[in-house]
Amino acid sequence: MDNALIRSDQDNLSRSIPSAGGADAFSAPAAACSPWQQELAPRGRSDLAAPGAEAPALRDVTHELFDDCEALATVWLRCEHGPAGAGAPARVAVPPGAELVLGSAQGADVRLDDAAVSARHCRVAHRGTSIEVTDLDSRNGVRVGGVRVRQAALVPGGCFEIGRTAVVIEAARKVAMAEEGPPLPLLVGRSRPMLQLAAAVRRVASLQLPVLLRGESGTGKDLVARAIHQESARAGRPFVVLNAATIPRELAESELFGHRRGAFTGALRERRGAFLEANHGTLFLDEIASLSLEVQAKLLRVVEEGMVRPLGAEGPIQINVRLIVATCEPLETLVLDRQFRGDLYERLAVCRIQLPALRERPDDIPLLAEHILANSEIGLRPLSPGALAALRAHRWQGNVRELRNVLIQAALRTNGRVLPEHVTAVFAEREPPLRRKITPADALRAFEEVGGNISAAARLAEIPRSTMRDLLRAATRER
Repeated sequence: MDNALIRSDQDNLSRSIPSAGGADAFSAPAAACSPWQQELAPRGRSDLAAPGAEAPALRDVTHELFDDCEALATVWLRCEHGPAGAGAPARVAVPPGAELVLGSAQGADVRLDDAAVSARHCRVAHRGTSIEVTDLDSRNGVRVGGVRVRQAALVPGGCFEIGRTAVVIEAARKVAMAEEGPPLPLLVGRSRPMLQLAAAVRRVASLQLPVLLRGESGTGKDLVARAIHQESARAGRPFVVLNAATIPRELAESELFGHRRGAFTGALRERRGAFLEANHGTLFLDEIASLSLEVQAKLLRVVEEGMVRPLGAEGPIQINVRLIVATCEPLETLVLDRQFRGDLYERLAVCRIQLPALRERPDDIPLLAEHILANSEIGLRPLSPGALAALRAHRWQGNVRELRNVLIQAALRTNGRVLPEHVTAVFAEREPPLRRKITPADALRAFEEVGGNISAAARLAEIPRSTMRDLLRAATRER
């Protein structure tokens, strides 16, 4: 990649960053972010904000690095902590459509042990043809090629820095344009992503291998699982659905594998379990990441051996079940964090299908809107071109589930045609209320009001306990 383009909103000018070896101050290209000798050593990292120090000014720039517009497969983030030799780098997979938050907090998708990294430092999103990195108002910012940026669009070989950690995008391979097929009867949509999804479903339907469905909440993973079943030779056999997130931990084994009467206290009658109910058919296990490690180990044995042993049974029972699992969680990250078994992941992820988010297929919104309203109690209502335009422009974080709610609420505002103002009024009502910024003085008053209890003060201010603690420390320094 010969050069990269920086756009600044301040001067509305474009300037080119030359390749490595140029005389410009920004000469280190993102694709060759090496390490620490070239980029960190000369500056001595003096630009990192110390606790309590004023953060350096943020340049409002966007850094774009594109070498082509082909679709990317899963890419890997290699996180190098500190100077060279400070330890083996961590690697995290980012499949198409995935979004991960990098930070030092426990709740971050990728947690970095770096004191110069904020709790929620940045977001990394796979946008199909590029990897988008967005600063989440961090203290020390995101740097690409030595330049602090608000947002960067990178390709494999690119690199960005947060705190004292370099993150390299690597090991991605380019994939040809996916095959397309006729629409599936159960799925609404004729856009290119949906036709590609239909082709993927038909490719795996004839196999006996497990299938892993990936996608955001509300993308219709249950419908895709049913479509795989309907397109397979098992179409006339049982199709059993079980949501792992709804199973009480102590009953998970019984729900999956069944039990005999008297197997445990309260087992007054025999239960077959989901696997036996789905025998010779298909079992769709949603929210697979919710299963405990103990149950994951037993599920692995069932997948490997094709045998299930109900609780209290004398021996195992042979089964013939096609297993489809689904999740919206980053399983690769959970494997790294030892919250999901790596051996089970490898067994389940043989056939993987990524479901497109609604914002990736806006051309399907008219068909979806017609289908949703026609199958609702309200009935079919015409939508004006302006209303459709407002729907197409929305980001749809809740996908089709959110679209259904917005459409119903908009249709309830009129007895006739749904207009743009009906849609925008619903959007306005759904916006979360603006939260007032809590200052150290506010935190101290809340702390004193609840009698000196940090947890109670945090609940009163509706902020995390760690944030309340930091604000109280700041209030103490200001005194």
